[in-house]
Amino acid sequence: MRPVLLAVLLLFLLAAGCGQKGALYLRDNPPPGVRPPKPEAYKPLPYPKEAGEDESAGGAKK
Repeated sequence: MRPVLLAVLLLFLLAAGCGQKGALYLRDNPPPGVRPPKPEAYKPLPYPKEAGEDESAGGAKK
């Protein structure tokens, strides 16, 4: 039973590595010549409109 389980685990580990291209690296430390894509720039949310004379202080409309 133990050798069968070991063989299944070995096959699973081999299958997990299939399709991997190149060496793995951490995003903070890429190999020379590789530039990871920059993350999308932060877009701040606009300020809410100021409450006018018609609206209540809570922002709920009548």
